[in-house]
Amino acid sequence: MFVYKKWEIFCSQIQKLQIKSVTAYDALEHSKSVENYFILKHDVETNVKKALNLALIEHKYGLRATYYVQSYLIENDENVKILKQILKLGHEVTYHYDVLDSNNGDFKLAELEFDKTLLKFKNLGMNVRTVCPHGNPVKDRAGWSSNKDFFRNEILNVKYSEIADIVINPEKFTNKELIYISDAGFGWKKITDISNNDKNESEDIEIKDLNDVVNLMQDRSKTFIISAHPHRWRQYKIIAFLHRNIFFTLRSTVRIITKIPFLKKSISKFYYLAKKI
Repeated sequence: MFVYKKWEIFCSQIQKLQIKSVTAYDALEHSKSVENYFILKHDVETNVKKALNLALIEHKYGLRATYYVQSYLIENDENVKILKQILKLGHEVTYHYDVLDSNNGDFKLAELEFDKTLLKFKNLGMNVRTVCPHGNPVKDRAGWSSNKDFFRNEILNVKYSEIADIVINPEKFTNKELIYISDAGFGWKKITDISNNDKNESEDIEIKDLNDVVNLMQDRSKTFIISAHPHRWRQYKIIAFLHRNIFFTLRSTVRIITKIPFLKKSISKFYYLAKKI
């Protein structure tokens, strides 16, 4: 169940494991050592207040996380105030990009948008050193696989060599075997091929709950990235239960619609609505 109390219990449990908690940016430096650590990351696609709720819980237990924030959210002054609160708690606040999807696969326009957004983050005192692509599950694409193609592009990868994409170049964040665990689809999963799962069908491994995640993290021979979406979390179990059921109903409906070509093309225009689910 995606309720804050569960996240608090999880944070208290991993604190007891005494594994160093680092931001994604700090992991780039730690990857050169043999020190054991893990990374908490959050994809903030809507509602930064919910992100702050998780950030406060993590701070309470001495944990640091990276919050990947979509660009439209930093256009709002109230959102910026909240994000700066998250930053002051010792967390990393940086860019959750979807520039290829927002520009329909046009790399030049995507590059311009990416540059403008980097400047906006910098002007807010949030220098972008790590990034994470957004998935956009209902986007209809022709000529590009996903937003991941932006950092797969050799020219762009060189241009932004000072920025590391945690999904495209996960090897930069650890010198051990990496285990990427996500709450994608309202259930915990070990993502078996995070860099290429937009191109190749890989079977992710289901994880029962956060207790099992804690058990997995006891393996000190691996580096863990735990990824969660703040907008899925709720204060009360009944609200979380209803939200989860709404999600599965909408997902089933969308899967049916996307099997019909002209409907898939129509719904693709409203892909940004998927960020709210």
